[in-house]
Amino acid sequence: MQPGMRPFSMQTTQPTQPPAAGAPPVAIQGLSGLARGGVPLWLPLPFLVTGVTGAALFGALLPWVMPQAILAPGFPHVLTLVHTATLGWLTMTIMGASLQLTPVILTNPLRAARFARWQYPIYLVGVALLLSGFWFWRMPLLIVGGSLVVLAVAHYAVILGATLVHAHRQHEREHTAHPLTARYLSASLIYLCLVVCLGLTAALNLAFGFLGAGTGRLLLAHITLGVVGWLTCTLMGVSYTLVRMFALVHGHADAYGRRVFALLNGGIVGMAAGFALAWLPLTLLGGLLLIAAVWLFAWDYAGMLRQRKRRVLDVTQHHGIAAVSYLAVVIPLGVVAALFGWGSPRLFAALGVVALVGWLGQSTLGYQYKIVPFLVWQSRYGALVGRQKVPLMRDLVHQRWATISFWLVNGALPLVAATALLGWVVPMQIAAAALGVGLILAAANVVGIIGPHKAIAGSNPSPNPNPTSSHQ
Repeated sequence: MQPGMRPFSMQTTQPTQPPAAGAPPVAIQGLSGLARGGVPLWLPLPFLVTGVTGAALFGALLPWVMPQAILAPGFPHVLTLVHTATLGWLTMTIMGASLQLTPVILTNPLRAARFARWQYPIYLVGVALLLSGFWFWRMPLLIVGGSLVVLAVAHYAVILGATLVHAHRQHEREHTAHPLTARYLSASLIYLCLVVCLGLTAALNLAFGFLGAGTGRLLLAHITLGVVGWLTCTLMGVSYTLVRMFALVHGHADAYGRRVFALLNGGIVGMAAGFALAWLPLTLLGGLLLIAAVWLFAWDYAGMLRQRKRRVLDVTQHHGIAAVSYLAVVIPLGVVAALFGWGSPRLFAALGVVALVGWLGQSTLGYQYKIVPFLVWQSRYGALVGRQKVPLMRDLVHQRWATISFWLVNGALPLVAATALLGWVVPMQIAAAALGVGLILAAANVVGIIGPHKAIAGSNPSPNPNPTSSHQ
């Protein structure tokens, strides 16, 4: 734990009446809900900071590796770039965020977390070795790094799985509604375990070649379970909590969210099994279900924003709107490409960068602009409010940098995809460099949150702070 930072206390609020069926079981009145998890800052913050640093590394590598990606996605440096995004950026960030958010969503403390402090270093070392193994193409590094990643994921799955099971039993005893997000987290946790096992199998196959003709089918199933099963399912699920929390959305029913959950998981299982078995009808059915799921989610997401009480859209909502827009386009295109065999390296690279940065990356960046400032502010300044001047929560984020990075990412990303499809190497590198600068600037903004900040001149200490309004 950093000096001067104090762990959160357990602050749970018991409802006076059972919540209505289908409604969230906890009040999500803005950011104040994040303080109820009882999770010390040292647990989620290293994941969040390292994850956004992974985004910067991805941005720095992108201009140099994209020319290889449009030639062959299996090149070692391309595999390094992809796993920098999926493991070093996205999974690292989601692990940290979920360890903080899950107790809040479930109104239950983390379970089986006795050795949680080992989670981060094991995963970090495993990812570093794995990326080094891909970059230098060294089988021992791939196998050792992959094994450590599997060990860290197993540990994470035990912590989160035990927490989800205990919370589910408690909700059954109390006859309260199980949170919608918990369904998504439970499913995505299963996909995470499957995808890391398939990834380790693929690494072993590179050394021993025991899969033969099944290598391509394993790769397609691995991508489906990783990008859609683990990452997309998780981000869709947490969006049903975080959009409501950050935009103050009240009265939004879970009915469409439950339908999205059923369609999404039917599509994931259908496509992954169809790829693994080389059974086209099952793959086609899974693809259609996936398209229906993402389009229904996009419609429901827009419905949540229409019901928001906080009318002004900030950078988090801007990133979220852009991310869901990319999702509604890239999944249908990816499904069509997979079904009709349009898997050229150029198309694979274009769709891959749109999925990783446009949908998945922007979602995590947008949420970090809220989660990290609140966690740092609450630990560093929360106890000082009313006794001395402290920075406002919104002052921890450099708003101009956030705006510039948003437009760099969303201005350059379509150009990267278009030039990749056309095979225009130099224009693609220029656009990728602009995209990389946007990611590096966003990462610097988030990392800068943990540094010292001055109170605004003329601000008055308040004896009764309201983190949902004045401190955002």
